[in-house]
Amino acid sequence: MSRKFSEYIAVLSEFLLDYGGDLQRDIRSACADSRHCTEGSLFCAMQGQAFDGHNFVDSALQAGAVAVLSERRLSLPPGMPWAVLRDPYVAFGRIAEFAADYPARSLKLLGVTGTNGKTTTAYLLRHMLRSAGFSAGMIGTVEYDLGCSLLPAERTTPTPFELQKLLAQMRGNQLEYGVLELSSHALAQERLGSTKLAGAVFTNLSRDHLDYHADFEQYYQAKRKLFTEMLQPDAPMIVNLDDPWGRRLAQDCAGQNIVGYSLEGNKGAAVQVKAIQASLHGSSFSLQWRQSAWRLQSSLSGRFNVYNLAGAVCLAQALGLEQDSVQKALDCFQNVPGRMQRIAGDKGPTVFVDYAHTDEALRNVLAALRPICQGRLCLLFGCGGNRDRSKRPLMAKAAEQGADLVYLSSDNPRFEEPEDIIADVMRGFAKPEKVKVIVERQNAIRQAIAGAQPEDVVLIAGKGHENYQESKGVKKHFDDAETAAACLQNFWVY
Repeated sequence: MSRKFSEYIAVLSEFLLDYGGDLQRDIRSACADSRHCTEGSLFCAMQGQAFDGHNFVDSALQAGAVAVLSERRLSLPPGMPWAVLRDPYVAFGRIAEFAADYPARSLKLLGVTGTNGKTTTAYLLRHMLRSAGFSAGMIGTVEYDLGCSLLPAERTTPTPFELQKLLAQMRGNQLEYGVLELSSHALAQERLGSTKLAGAVFTNLSRDHLDYHADFEQYYQAKRKLFTEMLQPDAPMIVNLDDPWGRRLAQDCAGQNIVGYSLEGNKGAAVQVKAIQASLHGSSFSLQWRQSAWRLQSSLSGRFNVYNLAGAVCLAQALGLEQDSVQKALDCFQNVPGRMQRIAGDKGPTVFVDYAHTDEALRNVLAALRPICQGRLCLLFGCGGNRDRSKRPLMAKAAEQGADLVYLSSDNPRFEEPEDIIADVMRGFAKPEKVKVIVERQNAIRQAIAGAQPEDVVLIAGKGHENYQESKGVKKHFDDAETAAACLQNFWVY
């Protein structure tokens, strides 16, 4: 859709510092990546964490860009329309939705946020909606489901321009609902623009992303923004009241349509989760509202998954779904890729792959596996490079407390040296001499499985569904589940 540059200026009125050039120039598209520019594009340049978009203006112009938005004055061809903006992250969110003609207005969007549990909760919501007869897509950590196509996800919440293109495809496919995993980065940067959601779930908050957020308070404030600024009037807010940050969120949003849930008998929760039975083969529980109760069962195992189930079911119920429909959905729900994913094998130990990459998530998964482990509980994990370094020793502590045998290896080192990351993690072990350090991840997985007995359980944590390993800016194919399956198939060799 072609629009005049002056129309973009009108959308940006609250962000403008200065502007000029031919305001009547036709703009056909907008982007923040010079590689995506085509003839008639508006190029949006800003200083990012890794790259400075202002350095790519010439490339954008060569690709066909005819106008530029930026954080500072630039030298541009005479007459070219331009504007200098404040708060570029927020401004570009507004530009992205305007350029895509506000696709979110044609969808009922549901948001899921929290440190852990976002992906499973989002998968459950999408599945429940579809089982109830609604057309639903999803944008999250594992995949982008647009209704007629599935795309591998590049990040939990895409950049504003990518996100709006995905929502536009959902609109084009005539979907009714879109389920979004919303990261703290996306919320802080307001990547959704002015979009208002029809409902949201808060799962929990624990240490993560403090490399981006200055402290825990800023991390919380980013999550809080979803509930205080981004919901439609009277939209249901589903909040885990067993989490201290969830209790604070409920207080901050007092007077709004909050539905709190609790597995621990929190008296402020409108929904009590009781009679919980969890095993390797699944879980069952009762959700008790003031006027009714639902008894449900699921193939998902572990107490942490009961929290995910409760959050998803509470939002489904708030949207009007019936118990029979929800149970029907749970009956045929398959496990989420890389989330407590059991690796099939006729020989050898029981092996699971999980995305757990925070100390809290690691504790939860180890606690879920402990009751079903007849031998040793063996753990292989690592920590990602160029991410929150403060959680590395905490991961070590969780590993040492929850597992009988620990293998420490490489995760996605990115631009750090794997040995440096491992050294940071090792500082968190009380008895580092008992930790088996094997830097190369494929070899570590082989040795962990080869060294296990049939009655042991091996948990390979940190990467989950990811099918790559990233180092020095290059992603090479690597899949924990594939590697583990091959090791189990050839277990006799060891």
